Amino acid sequence: MPKGIPLTQEAVERRRRDILAAAIQLFIEKGFNEASMREIGKAAGVGKSTLYDYFPAKEDILIAFVVDEVRHMTTVAEAIIAQELSVTEKIQRIMREHLEYLAANKLRYLRLSFEAQRLSKESQQRFQKYRYAYQDMLCRLVEEGIQKGELRKVNPLLAIRTAFTMLLSAVFTSRPTGTLEEMLVDVMDIIFKGLEA
Repeated sequence: MPKGIPLTQEAVERRRRDILAAAIQLFIEKGFNEASMREIGKAAGVGKSTLYDYFPAKEDILIAFVVDEVRHMTTVAEAIIAQELSVTEKIQRIMREHLEYLAANKLRYLRLSFEAQRLSKESQQRFQKYRYAYQDMLCRLVEEGIQKGELRKVNPLLAIRTAFTMLLSAVFTSRPTGTLEEMLVDVMDIIFKGLEA
């Protein structure tokens, strides 16, 4: 951890966030492979040794970013799940939050998701466990809906993956069929009612 004058936990976390933000901006502008640790340190206003205290390798920065994103969405979903709502309403609210997050961070998500897929298999496994935990939490919500008779019997994991793939296609399409809100309504209609007449 940082040397010299001891920092408070709040100051440590603030510096970590500053380094992360500077690095992510460089990754978006230059690409992950093209941005150097020296450039990241300079952009964050920290020396090389301080940078390495927080992130021993460049991959650690990208992994930390992905993990932070998933943790954020998990926290949002947990708050919605804790509310007194039907399972269907919970899923719809989580999907809405997810869509709004994707739309607000479109370029960052697109660029950094691509970069994250280029990491080594071992590095990807470090953040995949958080993604899988998020998916599993939503799967349990679908299972609850099935048990309560709100949802028909389906494969919960496939249902969740399909729902979020549809959200991605709504955000990143080059042929929108309406506003994001209108496409969200259509996506939820297709998910919950299917295509059969």
